[in-house]
Amino acid sequence: MLGSELRRLYLEFFESKGALRLPSDSLVPDDPTLLFTSAGMVQFKPYFLGTQTAPRNSVATAQKCLRTTDIEDVGDTSHCTFFEMLGNFSFGDYFKPEAISWAWEFIFDVLKLDLGRIRVTVFETDDEAFDLWRKVGMPENKIFRFDEHSNYWPAGVISKGPNGPCGPCSEIFFDTQPHLPPTPDGVWDDKRWLEIWNLVFTQYDRGDGGTLTPLPKKNIDTGMGLERTAAAIANLRGPFETDLFAPILRKLEELSGKTYGGTDDGKLDIAFRRIADHVRATAFCLADGVLPSNVGRGYVLRRIMRRAVLAGRTTLGLEKPFLTEIMPVITEQRKGDYPDLEAKLETILRYAAIEEKQFRRTLESGSARLNALLESEHTKTTRTLSGEDVFSLFTTYGFPVELTTELASEHGLQVDQARYEELWEQHLKISEGGKEREVFIDSVIPELRQQEHKTTLFVGYNETLTQAVVQAIVKDGALVSSASEGESVQIVLDQTPFYAESGGQIGDSGWLRGEDGAFDVADTRKDSSYWFHHGVVSHGEIKVGERLDARIDDGRRANIERNHTTTHLLQKALKVVLGDHVQQRGSLVGPDRLRFDFSHDQGMKPEEIREVEALVNEKIMDDIEVRTFEKPIEEAKNMGAMMLFGEKYGDIVRVVQAGDYSVEFCGGTHLKHTSQAGLFKIVSESSSQAGVRRIEAVTGKSALVRTLDQERLLSDAASLLKTQPMNVIASLEKLQAQLKDRERELAVLQKAAAGNQVDGLIEGAKSVDGFRLVSAQVSGADGETLRTLVEEILNRLQSGVVILGSGEGDKVSLAVKVSKDLVGRGVHAGNIVREAAKIVGGGGGGRPDFAQAGGKDPSKLAEALATAERLALEAAAA
Repeated sequence: MLGSELRRLYLEFFESKGALRLPSDSLVPDDPTLLFTSAGMVQFKPYFLGTQTAPRNSVATAQKCLRTTDIEDVGDTSHCTFFEMLGNFSFGDYFKPEAISWAWEFIFDVLKLDLGRIRVTVFETDDEAFDLWRKVGMPENKIFRFDEHSNYWPAGVISKGPNGPCGPCSEIFFDTQPHLPPTPDGVWDDKRWLEIWNLVFTQYDRGDGGTLTPLPKKNIDTGMGLERTAAAIANLRGPFETDLFAPILRKLEELSGKTYGGTDDGKLDIAFRRIADHVRATAFCLADGVLPSNVGRGYVLRRIMRRAVLAGRTTLGLEKPFLTEIMPVITEQRKGDYPDLEAKLETILRYAAIEEKQFRRTLESGSARLNALLESEHTKTTRTLSGEDVFSLFTTYGFPVELTTELASEHGLQVDQARYEELWEQHLKISEGGKEREVFIDSVIPELRQQEHKTTLFVGYNETLTQAVVQAIVKDGALVSSASEGESVQIVLDQTPFYAESGGQIGDSGWLRGEDGAFDVADTRKDSSYWFHHGVVSHGEIKVGERLDARIDDGRRANIERNHTTTHLLQKALKVVLGDHVQQRGSLVGPDRLRFDFSHDQGMKPEEIREVEALVNEKIMDDIEVRTFEKPIEEAKNMGAMMLFGEKYGDIVRVVQAGDYSVEFCGGTHLKHTSQAGLFKIVSESSSQAGVRRIEAVTGKSALVRTLDQERLLSDAASLLKTQPMNVIASLEKLQAQLKDRERELAVLQKAAAGNQVDGLIEGAKSVDGFRLVSAQVSGADGETLRTLVEEILNRLQSGVVILGSGEGDKVSLAVKVSKDLVGRGVHAGNIVREAAKIVGGGGGGRPDFAQAGGKDPSKLAEALATAERLALEAAAA
């Protein structure tokens, strides 16, 4: 049975039981505490917690998931980083009896698995689950009881916490090697017993001290691994033998010229499986808008990609880039289930190629750094490569830890793994730390719900002034009944015209005024549909329950709208000029400027920036009407509306349309006509991270002020050059040409002056141990001149060593030339110049017969030359 057929059977089965089939969520979750969607239940957390109402109390999905907790085991076990989780969920609808009986029915009646190859586990005191399994037909000797660390969710929650919803679970295992003798009761070999389904019965609320209180509404959360279950159905050892991986493995065989044998522990086969998994994970991550970087989920993706490249290079012998060769195979295989893979293939190929090329360069530079560390005196003395060095190799050079460990072992060295892991954990905390919600929100939201305060109604699309009732006041993380003059608080209203920060647009400011007091709003934010107005009581007192006037700062809002509407025009212009691969990666829309991050793999050319700027201004002058309306999401997609990667949208979406030029999903506030933006000016274009560019720009009066400033600067420059503004470029080009002529003339004079020193330098040569040595300072010589001099001197000496140095300002140049006979005696120009350069605060190196270096401390040039001379004499005498 194909994986796609298993997916279809599962979803149809639970639809027949009354479940609503929902699509897979993105790998990028709508949860700031998670980097990736790691389970099918992630998108349903608001339903389980009761903060949102589910479209139906029973749903089923096939969810894309990514987990890296077992990444080191991928390839030699059944673990995958990317996998699909088939799940059926109940939000207070059916419970344990139905979950277990339907699991039995699906496994044996639909999939027709062999009962003799199935085991199930239950929580040690969950007699109900034990009896239910026995009643549906599971033999008692195939039902095993385990403690809270194995059969409870979250694991160990009873004794260790945290407080909150929890419950026992029941896991279903499949024997992949039935020809072997039976394993003893309670013995579980991961390579033999494949976990295919986990049924979680969320029925308790854990309190302080581990008390378990039954929940008023009990929930079901299950997860069946598509890849593992497909292996069980086909009587295979594991997921990598299924059709879900077969095309990738065949392509790897074709590219490498090696054969996949399917063994459990062969190094070659482990590499095949590791690459297949990691490349598949890469394709789905890139399709969902995750780009490799050095922080957060981008860092996780980079690690996955680099592990794949490393395994291909070191084990399969893939010397040329190969990721882009495999991506089309994955897209072709999975496009029926995930159309985004095909739609985003250009983006997938682009960033896969960039990252692999960059990593292959990194491997070269990292290898040089690692070799230096392995040869250092400290490493040789301690026989250990420090955790700091290993961590630096990985974070600075991208050099994989497993390769560092392997090469260190070949040199008879250990790696301080404990220290490395300590540093890695610290790094992960930084990488995983996104924008955290403020503490007061986390503590106050449950109280607001408990007191049944209705969520805030936003009326700010059409109104800038409205009357509202104060529902709550928050001070220092706690609800209070009133706030007095000078106090900083957050106020929750029943309705508001204030836009709360979201979608890149910052929150509104303004004021609230009641009969007894006034409140200056500095910022507005929202959480769980409650609007929090941040600010200070400017006079009097504000009380819960009072009615007051709420007014936004109209002028500030107008400036924000100029920048927001223009951001839409900018995104479209970038697609027109650079290509359809451009996707929004982030934005900031404020009253004074806009910032737009977008996917593009190289800096924009000046002419491209000018073209984008001109196109946006053209659309501003066209006075295009800007319309906003709501539509079902599929209709909006059919209109060509642009979506933000990773953003979550409901069934009904708000669309912002500027004529037939720009259509986007957007919840922000906008102009009525593009002409209201006035003028658009790009301030800068730069790199935000690998593969992501950033444009900062201004509009309206700010753009006009910037334009006038630039005209003034041009006029001032023309005055200095004694020409007209239109002739500034020509005048500068003329000055540049004149400067280059003078530089050439100076170089000729310097070379001649240096050349005049050759005879004197040769006359001062020392005769030592059968060869002649020249070591001297040469004034007025750059690196190229020194090279010419050492070659000329050695040509005339025939046999010898020439060491020359020059210092001008804060720059030092060194050059060493060694004749072939002395190279044979062990004199190495590269080694000599490297040590000498350290003295003058620089570095360099080169071949045994010639090397150059630079530095920045001319005051130590004499010392550096003396050191070089000593090293040459020692090497020749050795």
